[in-house]
Amino acid sequence: MVSVLGLGCASYWAKRRFAEADARAVLATALDGGITVLDTGASYAHGHAERRLGRLLRDLGADPDTLLIGTKAGTVADARGRLGKDFSPAAVTTQVEGSLRALALERLPLLQLHGPEPADLTDDLRATLDRLRAAGKVDLLGINGFAPVMRHAVGRAPFDVLMPFLSVLDPGTRPLVAAATDAGQGVLVAGPLARMAFAPPLGHWLTRPSGLWYLARALRHGPTPLWRARRLRPALRAEGWTPAELAMAWVLEQPGVACAVFGTTRPAHLAALTTGAARPLPDAARAAIARVHAGAP
Repeated sequence: MVSVLGLGCASYWAKRRFAEADARAVLATALDGGITVLDTGASYAHGHAERRLGRLLRDLGADPDTLLIGTKAGTVADARGRLGKDFSPAAVTTQVEGSLRALALERLPLLQLHGPEPADLTDDLRATLDRLRAAGKVDLLGINGFAPVMRHAVGRAPFDVLMPFLSVLDPGTRPLVAAATDAGQGVLVAGPLARMAFAPPLGHWLTRPSGLWYLARALRHGPTPLWRARRLRPALRAEGWTPAELAMAWVLEQPGVACAVFGTTRPAHLAALTTGAARPLPDAARAAIARVHAGAP
């Protein structure tokens, strides 16, 4: 059993420039709100994400056995610090050992391959993952990536968990989520808020360093997602709801979604989403979103 929301311990949260006390406040709010899924990766912030998460969990007195702590392998830095992919058995094994040390864990509750291509899922890699599990280094195994590799991994051993991207802005992976669930795999959703492109929080983006960083990430994907998001904005309105809460509620009601993982640097934002996750999506909002997805005016 997992919480319906998960905290992404990555992005700006993991940056050294984001104060340790502020990162601690976000994590504490998540744990106090009942969030049990914590998602990070060996490559995030050049390893600082895992080290910070492990350190803060100890500082907060959290029991790792009550949490699904997930990390990722396969994204590596070269000698100049540039990130690339390496899913060789040696690279994955090295990252697993490093993640265990950084998180101060004896076993990784969840290890996911980070953005592989179908061709990366070789027999040697699968055998390595099986050996890591048999050795007690990892428990659950999964993949975080885009639709092509997700479709390839549905129902395939040794993957217990899939983590596709799904949001009101990009609903196309719904059949994939349902197929994975039918195959007995757990589904964690990445990017459920689509970087808030459907309701840009300009007041936060333009007035704080973390906001400028998130704005740059949103713009890096070009104007198309932001343009598509304009059509969704009228649908994400309901009395007593924020657009983010409606967008999250839509994701959580999709068949097969066990947990939606999102990132934030604001405890208030996290607390509001946690509260909103307990409410059903209003019928009017559901219908309005469906009309937009169908291309209706």
